[in-house]
Amino acid sequence: MGSTVNDIKKYNLLALQSSLVETIVQAKKSVVNITISKDAKVYMDDPSQLNGPWNIQTAKIGWWSGIIVSKQGYILTNKHVVQDTTAKYSVTLYDGKTYNVDKIWFDDLLDLAILKIVDSQGKPIENLIPASFLPLDTQVDIGQFALTIGNSLSSYANNVTMGIIWGKDKQLIINKNNLYIWLYQTDALVNPGNSGGPLLDIEGNVLGITTATTQWAWIAFALPISKEFVASTLKSIETFWKIVRPIIGIQYVDITPALKQEKNITLESGISITDVLVDLPAFQAGLKIWDSILSINGKKINNQLPFLYQLYTYIPGDQISLDVLRDWIKLTVNVLLGWNTQ
Repeated sequence: MGSTVNDIKKYNLLALQSSLVETIVQAKKSVVNITISKDAKVYMDDPSQLNGPWNIQTAKIGWWSGIIVSKQGYILTNKHVVQDTTAKYSVTLYDGKTYNVDKIWFDDLLDLAILKIVDSQGKPIENLIPASFLPLDTQVDIGQFALTIGNSLSSYANNVTMGIIWGKDKQLIINKNNLYIWLYQTDALVNPGNSGGPLLDIEGNVLGITTATTQWAWIAFALPISKEFVASTLKSIETFWKIVRPIIGIQYVDITPALKQEKNITLESGISITDVLVDLPAFQAGLKIWDSILSINGKKINNQLPFLYQLYTYIPGDQISLDVLRDWIKLTVNVLLGWNTQ
């Protein structure tokens, strides 16, 4: 009996190992290395002095990570990876081919950017292998396995580490220009150079983008990225030629679980409006202070699907349907989303 149990355990371990190997091989095809280069003055020992004592050379100063999100050459990475507008960027795929970065779009609210790569003749790319992203309402559990792939320490391309998800809906204060909210926390080892790379589930689906770490490399954070969020980001670029997130024009607080029960309605989750800004979409749709918004287009607002996280899967000009509770009466309010003109 003992040997049979051991055989089963061994079989299960080998099956897990085989599955992990296959997952990693496939996932690596959608992870890229981003090289940062800058022109620098280099002293040249030139006795003739025809060119002066200095020469301009391009030097590589950093290597980071990114995720392919479209066959047409669109790459997702962190904004802080490509924020130096005086630098030059190139992208190397898993097969070793390197492409020039033709265009960069920055997210004004989140630490995200989209790169567009082209070939050496400046022609579009058409055959990239995009990563697999999960639907917005996929349940992610604390304790489930998590993998990272990235250019660890800017030296080890496609380095893979494994751990678990051990925190959700975390918030960080890094700089005032970006919202660091909804974050996954993981103990999968992350080092400088991993920024912009994926946090994956055990099947190779992207859970989020590796965004930050602490002074201890085993405490890392990733911004959740869903299939719908990627689609809205690319749609924003296609529609407005920039990344722009929608606004609704309210201030609000989260509803705590089991806050109140009245008239056979249990208010378990959602947000409660504390202010409605004049002449913005919520005001125009008739929303009022102390209305409670329970869901967006049928998806409940809760810790798994926070209000802004859902809202940012749409773009300005989209119409959303809100389930609202007003004076303990349920209603549906349609809102035409606007955009921040500041």
